Amino acid sequence: MTYTATGSGAFRSKGGSLSEKLGYEFAAIKTETDALRAVDAAGLKIAKGTLAGGLANAFSFAWQNPEASAIVVSRVVIDVTTVGAVAGALLDVGPGATATTHSDTLIDGLDITTAVITADNITNKGSNGLSLCKLDAAGGTTDYITGQILVQAAAALVGKYYIFYTVV
Repeated sequence: MTYTATGSGAFRSKGGSLSEKLGYEFAAIKTETDALRAVDAAGLKIAKGTLAGGLANAFSFAWQNPEASAIVVSRVVIDVTTVGAVAGALLDVGPGATATTHSDTLIDGLDITTAVITADNITNKGSNGLSLCKLDAAGGTTDYITGQILVQAAAALVGKYYIFYTVV
């Protein structure tokens, strides 16, 4: 922030009423605050949560955009620390309309049974996966990222997910 308060002598010597002088100072502070908000709004944010185990077709996680604006999701990282899945269990990750909407447009068919893994939608996206997606503002038509267990159960699955996004 580059705002510097006016010294008492300079403040006294400014023309206008006290109300006008204070108005000028508050306007300068607002300009600086708005500039800081603009920088923050363009910055990369990271959300994280815990993967939950479950039967085939259960949702391991559902994350809703917390922002009042649309966002661009640039990366989703899945960090499996305990496999806990029946051979053949997969995880699909993508944008959805609700916490129970299946989607595989970020990560398609991630094998969550072979080993402890760290995977993302850039290097492990599968056949349908994309590197980016746009979500609506919170409460919009498509404002979730979901992760669904498919084919076989992953009842003892343990890990975290990380969602990297930018407010647009």
